[in-house]
Amino acid sequence: MFRLTLKAVAATFALAAGAGAHAASEIVPSQPSAFDPINLRINADSCTFNPSTVRVSKTDAAIVVRTQLNACLVAGEPRVVDIRVGTYPPGSYRVDLFFGDTPTPAESLRFEVVDRPEVAVFPPPIRPLTDYTGMWWNPLETGWALSLHQGASGGVFGELFVYGTNGEPQWFTFQPGGWTSYSRWNGNVYRTTGPSFQGPDYDPRLVLVQPVGSATIDFTQSPGTVGRATLEYTINGVTKTKTVYRFPL
Repeated sequence: MFRLTLKAVAATFALAAGAGAHAASEIVPSQPSAFDPINLRINADSCTFNPSTVRVSKTDAAIVVRTQLNACLVAGEPRVVDIRVGTYPPGSYRVDLFFGDTPTPAESLRFEVVDRPEVAVFPPPIRPLTDYTGMWWNPLETGWALSLHQGASGGVFGELFVYGTNGEPQWFTFQPGGWTSYSRWNGNVYRTTGPSFQGPDYDPRLVLVQPVGSATIDFTQSPGTVGRATLEYTINGVTKTKTVYRFPL
């Protein structure tokens, strides 16, 4: 009887702490554009919140976020937690947040996804049709790689990790650039040097950014060549062409 009573009291405290901690959730960003990564931001109690139980699903009516609460006698420290709920085309959406197995959501948040603003020019700007973010490599040439980050608007930032003629590691960045077709990107290549990260103080005045060439990444696919891209770069007057594949993470 004592165990059951103690468990019931703990659950009551947990629900009370959880309800108070989760009182003001929000959608981030508050006004998302098409295919922006969208998060549900909740204010959580560090004791009652159990991240391993968070589940995100989709029904015809809403995006459902459900999590179980730990039983805590004493409230924990406050935490702010972002939960990815997806990327979506323009339209109206709703997120329902549930705690435990309750049939009624603790919160329902509505949001609108709008078309991404574009400059009114003719012809319209070229944009990619998918996201090429990830680590790209050639499994037959392990040790070097190309890391790409593509924003929802199509902007690309790349880092090329290679080795110099002396065998020492080097890295270059691809920026800025633009799409010459829906599957072909072209931009400048830079090499950056600066003070050692092991020094007592970091002096940004010692950072030197040097343009060293250009790069093109062609993601065009045809039957038998899916899942690969062609990287062509000219760095310090040396031109190379490589076939790269998305690294499975």
